Amino acid sequence: RLLPVGALYDPFVARGLDALIYALYQDARFMLAGTPSGVTLSPEGGAHQSQTTPLIGMGLPNLASYEPAYVDELAVVMREGFRRMLDQKGGATYLRLSTRGLAQPDRKMDDVLAADVLAGAYWLRPPGAGCDVVVAAMGAVMPEALDAHGQMLEDCPGAAVLAVTSPERLHRDWIRAERQGQAGRSHLARLFRDVPWSAGIVTLCDAHPASLSWMGAALGRAVAPLGVEGFGQSAGLADLYRTLGIDADAVLDAAARLIWRAAAA
Repeated sequence: RLLPVGALYDPFVARGLDALIYALYQDARFMLAGTPSGVTLSPEGGAHQSQTTPLIGMGLPNLASYEPAYVDELAVVMREGFRRMLDQKGGATYLRLSTRGLAQPDRKMDDVLAADVLAGAYWLRPPGAGCDVVVAAMGAVMPEALDAHGQMLEDCPGAAVLAVTSPERLHRDWIRAERQGQAGRSHLARLFRDVPWSAGIVTLCDAHPASLSWMGAALGRAVAPLGVEGFGQSAGLADLYRTLGIDADAVLDAAARLIWRAAAA
């Protein structure tokens, strides 16, 4: 069996959607890397921006869709992608990647962490006692999530950061568990098992906010979804993220709203 790997600008996934759907219909096996993704590449111009591609990845059958933030996550996902190509019950893989350089975590990728990466999410900053807010972030905007988390620790020492590597894997697993009457056994539910019910979730992604906002319904928790609902502007990342409401300050404001609502309830 061939192990084909294709790369294209992430916005052009929509341009080739007809061919992609037909290939999946035929159970074709491949790895597709869409990069750069989102508005993060905006300094090169406003024309090549993608917002809805994570939703495409979530909606297509026979396709595992991932948006890792770190290189060790990507290595795990690519290894799994090649395995899926060779597995009789496998399928294709779509990687939504960024060219933004991120500081890499100094850690060992053990089997437990690798399994969580493939399942769609893991605790990058685990919840502490009395956790009152969780920042669930994905891909290129992870630095903004960590910046906001660091700033809120003085007032919210139990705050956590959930690194989402695949909204598609998480969503598919939740739907499957729900249909079987076992929603509490989904990977997402297991991750939140020890998080107080009063804790809200700020979701953050360089994509349409619907990519992650469904987590509120899956967990029965209050959610403040941050994402990109417009495109076409070109600017430095700090200015653009601030304009679109996906910078660290936007995360802090959203977290404050969630905490205030929980206290008022």
